[in-house]
Amino acid sequence: MAREVLLLAPDEARVVPWKNGRGVTHELALWPPNANFERGEFDWRISKAVVESSGEFSVFPDHERILVVTAGGGLMLTHEDSERSVRVRPLDPYSFDGAWRTHAELARGSVSDFNVLTRRGVVRADVAALQLGLRRARETLPAGHAFAHVLSGELVARVIGEEDPFELAAGDSLWLSELAAEEDVEFTGRSRDCTLLLTRLEIEPD
Repeated sequence: MAREVLLLAPDEARVVPWKNGRGVTHELALWPPNANFERGEFDWRISKAVVESSGEFSVFPDHERILVVTAGGGLMLTHEDSERSVRVRPLDPYSFDGAWRTHAELARGSVSDFNVLTRRGVVRADVAALQLGLRRARETLPAGHAFAHVLSGELVARVIGEEDPFELAAGDSLWLSELAAEEDVEFTGRSRDCTLLLTRLEIEPD
């Protein structure tokens, strides 16, 4: 497949019930095409949700998970399988095994979060929070996929070598799919509160 760059509006997200039935997730991206999330037949998924009460997380046995608190006072996660407790602070990406039985305790009221699930041994991901404000940042993307999600403010994104820029506002996303080699993208903040999450998704070697 050829490289594709998609600008996604908030209303294009698919609303999916949590596996444990305690809430809903707004699914921003799922791969590969025609993958079935409900049957666990996907290589990676990016989503966001609101956690309104303390309780158990859904379990994803074959996947690694990255969670970012995007609004609210943070979460205390207790992993029963590893006997660990971790305070997850806003805009601080936290990685853990999706198979772990995990209890979330709200620190100070409800929180919004951003989640990345990747199939173990198939895809490797990392998430970075970029608080741009009115600054400009140039980021290198690996072969694979990249996903930029705007949390607040406005920005302009331009893939180096392409003429047409993309204008994004809060809630918008830019998905660069099927990157055959490393490429650079430039983000320019257009408001003082401009913040985005940049996810790099790299295919693991066979």
